Amino acid sequence: MTKSKIAAVSLHTTPLDVFGNFETIRSAIFSKDAQDADIILFPELCISGYGCEDAFYRPKLWEKSFQVLNQIKDLSPNQVIVVGLPVFSNSFLYNCMAVLFDGKIQALVPKLNLANTGVHYEKRWFHAPNEFQTKQIPFAGELIPFGHFVFSFRNFRFAIEICEDSWSSIKPSQIYNVKGTDVILSPGASHFAMGKQNIRRQIFKETSRNQNNLQVFTNLCGNESGRIIFEGGAFFASGGMIVKEGPRLHFTPFEITSHNFDPNEIRASKARNFREPNPNLIANEIPIIVLKPVLDQEANGKFRLKVDDKRETGNSQVMENTESLSPFEEFTKAVSLGLYDYLRKSNTKGYTLSLSGGADSATCALLVSAMAEIARNENGKDCFQKLGIIEKNLLVTLYQKTKNNSQITEEIAKSLSEELDCEFHSISIDEMVSSSVSLIETIKGTKLNWQEHDLALQNIQARVRSPLIWLLANLNGHLLLSTGNRSEAAVGYTTMDGDSSGSIAPLAGVSKEFLLDWLDDIQKGNNRYITPKHSIQLLRETKPTAELKPLAEHQEDEKDLMPYPILNSIERKLVYLGDLESEVLEGLRTEFPWETKEQLLGYIQKFKKLFGISQWKRERLPPSFHLDEYGLDPKSSYRFPILSNET
Repeated sequence: MTKSKIAAVSLHTTPLDVFGNFETIRSAIFSKDAQDADIILFPELCISGYGCEDAFYRPKLWEKSFQVLNQIKDLSPNQVIVVGLPVFSNSFLYNCMAVLFDGKIQALVPKLNLANTGVHYEKRWFHAPNEFQTKQIPFAGELIPFGHFVFSFRNFRFAIEICEDSWSSIKPSQIYNVKGTDVILSPGASHFAMGKQNIRRQIFKETSRNQNNLQVFTNLCGNESGRIIFEGGAFFASGGMIVKEGPRLHFTPFEITSHNFDPNEIRASKARNFREPNPNLIANEIPIIVLKPVLDQEANGKFRLKVDDKRETGNSQVMENTESLSPFEEFTKAVSLGLYDYLRKSNTKGYTLSLSGGADSATCALLVSAMAEIARNENGKDCFQKLGIIEKNLLVTLYQKTKNNSQITEEIAKSLSEELDCEFHSISIDEMVSSSVSLIETIKGTKLNWQEHDLALQNIQARVRSPLIWLLANLNGHLLLSTGNRSEAAVGYTTMDGDSSGSIAPLAGVSKEFLLDWLDDIQKGNNRYITPKHSIQLLRETKPTAELKPLAEHQEDEKDLMPYPILNSIERKLVYLGDLESEVLEGLRTEFPWETKEQLLGYIQKFKKLFGISQWKRERLPPSFHLDEYGLDPKSSYRFPILSNET
């Protein structure tokens, strides 16, 4: 029995950092985990980075990517290396995978199905052929096979379908498979969303069962370009089962998941179970490219793989089984990874946070603390020192109180900072608020009061806090965390240039209801990354409140808006599902039977009004992470007119 080995690499890349990405790719190829693999598979667009956006139009980016490709092809010529890059040919830019072997570019395979939904806008930059291509193109002075091929290598055949190709209803692999393909390589740039890995597993398991072949998926990992987090999680599927799966959401530069297989076992399965589909899907012939060295040399000087002992990925043996993560733990690790990558890619020294004693700011503090712990576990105790970050200054918090703040929220903020062992300060801003109000009273010639000027008097408190927390963040050399969640973004329950201020909004991709449930899950001891906290217990015994009105009014978020579960349900039905108002009402009456029809209808109409007039706020919010099945970030998830009137 002759077995073959494939190494699937998930790795961190940075858009436009072509030579930095090359170093990570090179380290992976030279690692001990990949040295005896027949094929080393890398993710989609790993040379240029996936999130280059309109920089994909730059010829210099294509040229640099090709320079790197030329270097990669000589690193280990006796192995097949499959890497992704943008390729310009005959007036069009393509998203391609390059197949390298024997020191040559054996073929360039363009993506057929471009992802253009949700957070992906590939059709803005790339062209996709509308049928299989089998031609040659001039590329760097040579004629290179360009198109869709079956590759014959040693004792098996493989083909490539790129990310979205594997998700489409008519997969290229259906045609490749009829041509006797044993292995389908699926390099991806598939974004993180809670629970999405289960969907991937389901797709590839069913495809491997249906086609009776080995399906190999690999993915980018990390917060690549600011908004989208990739989760790694390479895996192999065969016979309807996941036979090997690698680490997800890893903080290490790369992780390699390898699998040994016997092509004869695949062929025996085909003989027993596979039947040619009717009607015949093959519109034209798929050529077979035989990968064979021009000089049939054994592993000597040119062909010997030099193992690099400088791999800096941490110890994958201590990484947890991410397959068993709950949605709350997935959220914890994904946001922690996003925060870690923001630090190292922006070359800043930590995070500053306006800690209010409420759920949102407490969540941000907990996630920064979790990020630090996970990073140390996976990248070594000195990982922050290597980044030039002083750990004791990693998180700095500031409680900015007014006469409208209760004693309990300051106690929660101080207690949480002590439990997380981070720097904490508390100041009073009443004098600044009064000074600001007095100046405007002088201009207007009137005394401001809570009966007539409620909103303005609330907002000035949030806006006075903003320059102070920004000043502290600048002095610290920190990024400023904005604490808003998706529920607040939906209805504009945030003060522009106040509590919306920040460098990044890590919670804006999830609802307030989810965040409160997440805190409760921690207190139950269910989160492997965060232990229960006394401060969180105190927090959950209080009602969410902005604390911007006089204490005697007992301000609460859900009194200002509506109960958060109802808000979340309306938002999902109206925004994500696009239901009619009557359909939303019918659904709410089933979910919340204790509410009257009139009350529910009032909530729907209030949400619609607030959502429509708040788009300008969403346009100005800091960048956020895509974390759930949908988001409201107009840059990456949901585009909506600033001026509208839905009747």
